[in-house]
Formats: sequence, structure tokens, C-alpha cells
Amino acid sequence: MPEATKSSPAHKRYSGFLLLILLGTPVVMLLAGGIFFFSHRDALLDFERKIGSISNNTLFYDHLGSPFRSLKGLESREVIPLAEFSRELQLSVLAAEDSRFFQHRGIDLLRIFGAIWTNLQSGSFRQGASTITQQLVKVTLLDPEKTLSRKFREMAISIWLEFYLGKEKILEHYLNSIYLGYGNYGMEKAATGYFGTSVSSLSLAQSAFLAALIKKPEYYLRIPDLKAGRVLFTPEELKEVLLRQQLILKRMNELEWISHQQFQQALVEQLGVRVPRTEAGSGNYFVQHVIKLLQTKHRLVQVYGGGWRVWTTFHPELQKILEKVIQKHFIQNAPNGRQIAAVALDPNSGEVLALSGGRDFEASSFNRATQAERQPGSAIKPLLYATALDQSFQPNSTFEDSVLIYNWEDEGEEKIYAPKNYDELYGEERLLRNHLGGEYRSDLMTLGKAFELSINTIAVQLLDAVGIRNFIEKSEAMDLELKKENGLCLALGCSETSLLNLTSAYSVFLNQGRYVSPVFIKRIEDSSGNLIFRSPMEEPREVFSSKTMLQMQDLLGRVIENGTGRNALWYEDNQTLLGKTGTSSNSRDAWFVGAIPALLTGFWIGHDENLPMPEEQGGRTPARLWRTFNQEALSLLPIREMLPLPEPIHGATCQVSGLLATENCPDVADYPYFDEHLSTQLCDLHPGEILLHRFQSPSTQEKFQLENGD
Repeated sequence: MPEATKSSPAHKRYSGFLLLILLGTPVVMLLAGGIFFFSHRDALLDFERKIGSISNNTLFYDHLGSPFRSLKGLESREVIPLAEFSRELQLSVLAAEDSRFFQHRGIDLLRIFGAIWTNLQSGSFRQGASTITQQLVKVTLLDPEKTLSRKFREMAISIWLEFYLGKEKILEHYLNSIYLGYGNYGMEKAATGYFGTSVSSLSLAQSAFLAALIKKPEYYLRIPDLKAGRVLFTPEELKEVLLRQQLILKRMNELEWISHQQFQQALVEQLGVRVPRTEAGSGNYFVQHVIKLLQTKHRLVQVYGGGWRVWTTFHPELQKILEKVIQKHFIQNAPNGRQIAAVALDPNSGEVLALSGGRDFEASSFNRATQAERQPGSAIKPLLYATALDQSFQPNSTFEDSVLIYNWEDEGEEKIYAPKNYDELYGEERLLRNHLGGEYRSDLMTLGKAFELSINTIAVQLLDAVGIRNFIEKSEAMDLELKKENGLCLALGCSETSLLNLTSAYSVFLNQGRYVSPVFIKRIEDSSGNLIFRSPMEEPREVFSSKTMLQMQDLLGRVIENGTGRNALWYEDNQTLLGKTGTSSNSRDAWFVGAIPALLTGFWIGHDENLPMPEEQGGRTPARLWRTFNQEALSLLPIREMLPLPEPIHGATCQVSGLLATENCPDVADYPYFDEHLSTQLCDLHPGEILLHRFQSPSTQEKFQLENGD
């Protein structure tokens, strides 16, 4: 289709439409302004009172609805007369937000027409045209809704407000009320908080820096990683805001408000911007993550002091236990620099109850539970095994535990992948090391035994048989983003993920194969009690069959009873324990993720610098921490049983051949099966009589006798 020329009908229609907008906008605004003024005269006349109440504390409530944290509002604002604001600061703000402030009457028609033209040309709303007066009206007199009618009301009020207050008073109110991040309302509090000085003493560079924050304060100044004793932002953390500061300084130079020499000096000035200090209290990492969700997912402006009411899933008592366990059983013994993360959630609802992102929030606010992505090692294997069981593999399916070498060619270059077991023991040698006595006569091993002992070579073979694409698809259904290019080492957890995401993925094992996303926020209301958000009652996402989950619960229980997770074992009447260890290459990461019916918990230990920990494994400190935390948390949790699953039949299985065990089999396990997968063939590696007295359920004996004529 040919483009419209300047003389074509299409172009004429387009130009006419644009002209209508340009001519009609002022008329509509003036009419709307007159109507609004006479219907809202009291609100305008009461402006002075309203300007003093724009900032209220934001309150966070715990899982029972009790307030547990307040993000300060009014306490972080100081009102200063306009004359005390430095000339540099006033000019910086005008250059950043409204350089024609003293030339317009509340709305800037030139900017509006320019923005309309730019947006029509681009086909989107990329450019705004709000004046300082409009911005002040927006945060004081109007609701936060984004509608065309609200925009016209904003313009109308701005016109009348200029007549009512005058330019200087509007600018004074604006400089005292604008939000500049981390609870700082107004330029005076921001100057004190970020630079330790008053607005009257700010340099040109500092003034332009504060002006740069106005647009998106907590986008430009994100919560930094506070290393021990550090009180200043790094240049890298200030990269985005410094770019905007430079644009403001350039604009001031273009407007001839500053000289070229002042411009150059301001560009090279070392600012020394202070980091915000954090309110002391339990659950700082949890609160930090909720703040990020409010800013990003829910797009709330002015989280600090915005007057929001936020109902969360936070469980203060569980949090205190978690922090106590970490302090007593990790921090007091761990080498300096070694970090920790932990997350505890309700496995059925996904509600996150307690969370720790490091050993000391004041020393480092980097949240290792939600922000750090590390290699989970063998802690990924339960999801791989569940994928395999869903494809008709069984706990008694056998693979050879031996040295593996994979060869392939990639763009003319030969590639080799040779996975190893963590202790470099294989096959019969491995089985003899773990079980005294008996003759194994083979390097075969059942999947159940391989899972219990966390055998790497068999996990890689299993992924090869299942298919990388199938495993990734299952992982994506649990919100895990595994990288296909990692290839077969995905079976050993070489693709990085966060502790929160991996722990949440384990929810399938307690939910009949269904995944529930983690939940931090139940409900949000504004300062007037209007509902802004309510957590939807989403149906859990079905990932695995319930039969697969019954078998996986059995396998995860064996890890704690007999396998790599024995340090997580404790004895409680009728208490189900499930879990899996994980250790990445060279022991750079140590994980344990486990569950009891009412609580799903993950622990991670490692170094921010990714250093090796030769003495550490997932089955050591993380498993012990998991056991201690769950033992102490049990009294706070509801009594809950595992969700019902299909009724299996049990058969005593030789852990070498995978067949029905005889009296001569050296290692026997009682695995759950379903009729279509139960083998009735006796072990031929260890001939002998069937173990009718051991493990075999009556249905297994009956099926064996029918098929073997006995």
C-alpha cells in the first residue's frame, strides 16, 4: 500500500485531526477548569491544609493482620521557605521538570502541542508535558487513577491554582513536597539524607543530582548492596541517575543559566552520596522484597510514606526462630565472608512466611534468597526424576553407574562432557562402600538407589533418556528458567536459579503434583481504604501426576532416612520428612530443600565471590539447619497431614537388578508401584527364594503367585 503524500486525502484527514486536537485542547481545558473550580472551590481554598498531609506512613501487616513495620512519611519532610533554597537548586529543578515555569499559567501549551505531535508521530505516548504546577496538583488533590478525565481535571486545577497561589508559593510547595526516595519528602530532607547538608548549601552538582531523582527516585537510586561499614553509593550504583544529572546540567548550560566553566566543574565533582539507613527489626530482607514488589509488580509510587496499607504473609514468630537458628548454628561458627539464605513457605498456599537473605542486613542488603542465582547442584534432581517417573520410568528402572564420556561436534569443534560422581566412586565399589557385605555382581543400580545416594552419572543418563526439552518444559511450568545451552549438565544443577524459585518448585511434592507460586502480598489498600490489589485465588498449576508424586515422596523420604540428607533426620511421631541435598562443583554452593506437611523450607550457603568450601556440602550445615529450624517451628504450625494420593502396592526390590528381591539380594528396598508397573520377575543376579516375609504387601504376593503358578 503506497504511503500518503502531503496532498493525499489520507494526509489531509490526518492533518485535520491533528489541528482539531491542537485547537480543541485549550477550549476543553478552560471549560473543564471553570466547571471544576465552581464545584470544587472548597478543595482549592483548603489547599494549604491538603499540602501538609500528602505523606502518610505506609504500614505492613503480618499474616494475622497485625502491623509489624511502618515506612515513614511525615517524619521525613521539613518545610523550608523558598528564599532558603539555593539558586542552583531552584534552577536545576526548573531545568529538569519545567524550564518555562515562569512563562506559562499552570499548563504549557507549547509543551503540550509538542508532546502531542511527537506522540502522534511515534504512535505511542512517549513524551509527557506536565508542568511543576500539574505535578503538585497530582500528588495533593487528585486520586492516582490514570484516565483522560483525570488529566483534564489536573490541567484545569493547575490553571486556577496559579491565580490562587502564585508562582513562588507553588514552587515552594513543590520543593517541600516532592518525593525523592527512601522516605525523603522535600528537598531539605533529601539534601540531609543524601549529602548531610542543607538546601542552602548544596553545590551545583548536588542540586542537579537531586533534581535528577524527581522523575523516578527509586529507579535511579536502587537499594545498594551495603558491604560492611560502607555508607556511600558506588559510581556503578549511581550510573543511571548521573546520566540524568549530566543531561540537566547540559540543559542549564544551553539555557545560559550557568556558564560553560560551571558546567564542566559540576560534571567532575565527586558527590559522595550516602546510602539510606535501614529501620532495625526482624524480617528486613522480607520487607525489602515486599517493597521491591510494590515498586515493580504493583507500580506504586511513593512506597515510603505513601500511606499504603499492605497485608503480607509474614509470620513474625517463625521469622524470629529462623534468625535465631541462623545466628546460633551458622554465624557463630561459619568463616567470615560465608553467606546464607533461607526461605520458609506454606507448601499448599505458596505464602512466604519467613525469609533471610544474608547473615547481616546492615552489612549487606543484597537478598541472596531472591536476587542471587546460583547453581543448585543435585537439589535439581527431584524435578528431573519426577519428569522421568511421569514418562513411565520407575524407581526400579536400572542404569549402569560407571564413568561416562559424551562426545559430539559443535561447529567443527569436538566437544567432550565427562560427568563424575562427587566422590569418584562407581558401581559395585560404591555399593560395597555404602553396604557392608554381600555380593553385588554388577554395576547396575536402580533409580531409587541412585536418587538416595545422589549418583551423578545416572542422573545424566536419565536426562539423556528423558530429553532436555521435556525437562525444560516441566521446569518452566514451575517458573524455573533452565538454560537449554547447558545441555546434559542440567541434570547436575549447572543452570543457575534463586533459592526462592527452587524452594517454591518443590511445592509440587506436597500438592499432588501441582505447583503454587510464592505469595508475599495478600492485599493492598490506599490511605483512604480503597482496595488496590487482592491476591487472586489462583488454581495450582498441574505439572506431574499424583502417582508420580507418591513415588517421589517415597524417594525424598529415603534421602533423609538413608541417603545424603541423614543430618536432616529427626524422630517425631507420624511426622513425614522430605528433602534433597545439593552441592555445586567444588562445593561453591551448598543447598538443602525439604518439607514437613505444613512447611517447605530451603537453605543455601556460599560466598558472594563464588569461592570453594572444601569442607561443606548440602548434607552437612544446610541439612542440620533445616532440621533445627523445623524442630523449633513445629509448635507454631497447624497440624497437617499430607494430601491424599493414590494407594500403591509395595514390592521388595533388588537395588542392583531392579527385580523382585530374593533372600540373597544384598540391598533391598520396598518401593511403591502401581499395577501396570509392578515386576513379577525374580532377581536373576542373586538367585534364591522370594522375600515373602520382608516388605512384600499381600497384593504383591498374590500377583507373583498367579503369574508364576505357585
